[in-house]
Amino acid sequence: MLSRLVRVFLLSALLVFIYLPYLPLIPHIVPHSVAAASSFTLYGSILAPAGWSFTDGTETNPGPDLVVSPGASVTLSLFSSDTITHRFCVDGEATPDFICQAAEPQSANFASPTTPLMFTFTANSTAGSYTYWCSIHGSSMRGRFVVQPIHDVAVTGITTSRNIAYSGVSANPIQVNVTAANLGSSTESFFVSAKGNTTLIGNQSITLVAGTTSIVSFNWPTISLTRGVYILKANATKVLGETNMANNFFTAASSFIVRFHGDVNGDCRVDIVDLATVGSTFGKVAGQQGYNTNADLNNDGLINIVDLVIVAVNFGQNC
Repeated sequence: MLSRLVRVFLLSALLVFIYLPYLPLIPHIVPHSVAAASSFTLYGSILAPAGWSFTDGTETNPGPDLVVSPGASVTLSLFSSDTITHRFCVDGEATPDFICQAAEPQSANFASPTTPLMFTFTANSTAGSYTYWCSIHGSSMRGRFVVQPIHDVAVTGITTSRNIAYSGVSANPIQVNVTAANLGSSTESFFVSAKGNTTLIGNQSITLVAGTTSIVSFNWPTISLTRGVYILKANATKVLGETNMANNFFTAASSFIVRFHGDVNGDCRVDIVDLATVGSTFGKVAGQQGYNTNADLNNDGLINIVDLVIVAVNFGQNC
């Protein structure tokens, strides 16, 4: 048997070297989180009923909560129910001092019950509960301005160390890298998982601060996988308060292929072509010109006698 392998190797050494470089998948760029726009119609009055309201004549003190996202563009349509002059302001302190500072959002005067004063400003980027009020009439006309945290985790990419394996062949695991991101405004803990079709590759808990990404790596043994095409998918579990679930799932652009054991060229036959492919790249290591990832059947980064024997012992078999 050994002499037969030697003859095959000597024949293979005469073949032209084949160079098929391994091209890694292009990582996906994490998009920036964009603050949502918020619009409110607000009526103010110092006369009974005093306070603020979304509708004319139903004012209360405190008025209705204005809930926005961090850094949101806020547009107000301001009316005066009592035709008295008012001025809207947001107090930036956690404990209001009812002094409208120069850096705090403050509208122009408004006094019309029918023609709105349009006022646009940018909400505080820090989540919390603040106070809006009339800077003319003070705490008698106040309400809560709530900057609510954004909860949004995502998976933005999935790559593999190589995109091929051989069924029934003892080999080093495939490294599967999943890019997870926290696109929200607060620290989140969640699970990241990866699958090949319905086969679970791995599942891991991570914690990410707002605006950061992390690579979650899994080692995927392939010896027990059946021959076929595997679609790789990754998932980030939903966190409390999350409403955008569209980016919690990601599907790899390229499929992962599991071939018949020893079938280097993927034609469902183990023959002289497969032996020749291994023989012609014999001795090559990963990263070296002429290295052929398909000929490295056991995924150890070296094409050697181990790979040649894997093909030889399956010689003549087919799918």
